[in-house]
Amino acid sequence: MPKITIRPVVGDEMLEIAYWMSSYAFRASPPFPDKEERFEIIKSRKGIDYFALFEDDTPAAVAASTPLTQNVRGSIFNMSGIYNVATHPAYRRKGYSRKVLAQLLSTIHDKGWPFTCLYPFRESFYERLGYVTFPQPRIAKFSPSTLQPLLKKDLEGEVEITLIGEGYESYRQWLYEMQPRIHGMGVFEHGNEAGAKQNQSWIATARADGEAIGLMLYSLKGEEVTKFKFHAPRFYYKNSQGKYLLLEWIARHIDQAVEAEIWLPPSELPETWLTDMEVQTEPAWIPPLGRVLDVEKIGGMQTGLGSFTAMISDPLCPWNEGVWKFESADNALQVSKAKDPQCGLNINALSALIYGTHDPSDFSIRGWGNPSTELQETMRSIFPYRLPFLHEYY
Repeated sequence: MPKITIRPVVGDEMLEIAYWMSSYAFRASPPFPDKEERFEIIKSRKGIDYFALFEDDTPAAVAASTPLTQNVRGSIFNMSGIYNVATHPAYRRKGYSRKVLAQLLSTIHDKGWPFTCLYPFRESFYERLGYVTFPQPRIAKFSPSTLQPLLKKDLEGEVEITLIGEGYESYRQWLYEMQPRIHGMGVFEHGNEAGAKQNQSWIATARADGEAIGLMLYSLKGEEVTKFKFHAPRFYYKNSQGKYLLLEWIARHIDQAVEAEIWLPPSELPETWLTDMEVQTEPAWIPPLGRVLDVEKIGGMQTGLGSFTAMISDPLCPWNEGVWKFESADNALQVSKAKDPQCGLNINALSALIYGTHDPSDFSIRGWGNPSTELQETMRSIFPYRLPFLHEYY
């Protein structure tokens, strides 16, 4: 029998393992990317936890975590962003990814972080580990010329632009201002200042009376001067004036760009912004997944009226197992140990309630729990349906 060891890896050992595993698992190969460039990217990341599973003395599987904060129903929590989960092809189908993830999540739990999110290589694998799927963010595509009517309006504001390397701190401040407004929004604790210094994006800031009311990251892509693509992977605003000031800025590129694409939260309805826009939408990357990591520490979020008890099942994170009471007091969630459960729920069901991704009537069909019809109504009252948007991509 081989000897299995799971432990954190740091320094040069971490660089070598992360370089090979991530390059093989997530990129077309050969060749691998430039090693020194990849090392610099990996070394620039702060606060990460990197774990490896060794079969005898050979690294067989890896998983990493980066720290974020996340808005969950109006409260800001610490959240672990799981990434770089990979297994060497010689050691696949042995359950090693699950083992190394279990150890990593245990370490994150010891830090007191209540939530974890990730972008999956396969949803079904992570569903078995307690994660639930978020709504799909969208890309809206349209011709900038359809925004021409905005050029005739006095929107009583202005748009300023700067390179992201120069305005990175103000951009980060903007994210923290927007985060309390957007359910599910995760923001890197340490950011990516090194990447920002490459100046590959413009920051467009919409202002009115000196206040920032909208922000967009964008770049102009393509080779032909009059046929660029206006690419905006970040588009946020505090009010309608901010939204239309940013759209009017896109309209100013009518003679420069033939297509605009904006990455949007699932709650956005770009087809309603103006008439005759002929917006086409498509998925933006893959939908993220999230789960509750520590039931005991999810209290404080904004909730509706009601209370219930449930027997929670969570084999991957056994500290969550047992009977818990979920009660709204003064519109805030309180969580405590309890007896006499009214139903059984696995951690997927609880995560779906907290993030607002599924109706309780789905649980029995998905194999997540058995709440009665009456109890489902209580759950809907406490945890109304929401559309979480993670924001960060990693």
